[in-house]
Amino acid sequence: MKSRLLILLVLLPAFAFAQHAKKRPAPEVEPEPVVEDKTPRDSNKFAVLSLLGDDVQLIYLTPARGDTAQSGEWKAKPAGDLDNTVLQVMDSAIKDSAKGREAKLYTSTTRSLFGDPASLFINGKLNLPDNLSEAVRQSGAAHLLLVIRNRQDPGLAAALPARISSMLDGPGFVVDQRPSGQIGFDGQGGLPVLAPYVSIRIALIDLRDLKLKRERSMAVARRLQVTPEMGANPWAATTAEQRMKGLEALIEIELPAAVKALIVP
Repeated sequence: MKSRLLILLVLLPAFAFAQHAKKRPAPEVEPEPVVEDKTPRDSNKFAVLSLLGDDVQLIYLTPARGDTAQSGEWKAKPAGDLDNTVLQVMDSAIKDSAKGREAKLYTSTTRSLFGDPASLFINGKLNLPDNLSEAVRQSGAAHLLLVIRNRQDPGLAAALPARISSMLDGPGFVVDQRPSGQIGFDGQGGLPVLAPYVSIRIALIDLRDLKLKRERSMAVARRLQVTPEMGANPWAATTAEQRMKGLEALIEIELPAAVKALIVP
């Protein structure tokens, strides 16, 4: 009886403390300090930042693997060419969108620091490394156009083959060597598919507070010509320069419309 009473006496203070803790009001969360933006901003100026990098996604589809994609990676060369193409296209699109508009162009050689591009936004606000954030904010531009990779369903790019299980992620290629259902006049199956694609996100950010205003996603692809001589391995049959031209052509053709849709006067 004494031991049971002792246990009860030990538990009572703990129970009373728990009840008291429940009644305590939750601590107030301090609001984020508002930093006044004193930089003069010109609504005709746009900062442009491209963070695609040089890694090019490869999706292989082979008879041995059926409809299961095998992903790989290829380095775009020269380094920075994809970002440079994006910046040049966006520069022209901005200047063509309205009289007097201009762009200040930025990229970064330390893209590995950013990790998942989606993590650049926290509660609808852009979160860049301090030095890069300071550079674009000191540009005097009113807005930032940011281009990053975007994970999207391959079905969004109409030119790609069907039954691809991998998600598109940035610039890349599909090499489809599965048996084709199309039989030519010679009785042979169709040729393999070699298709560059670009899956990206373009975001418009207010540089006064770094908040996201609008955004657009782009998933586009086109099939390159594959001759019978290239049929055994269409990827190996192309040069690095030909591959880069395939990706750059997609960016040059498709990106201007997406940019203009974000910055219509």
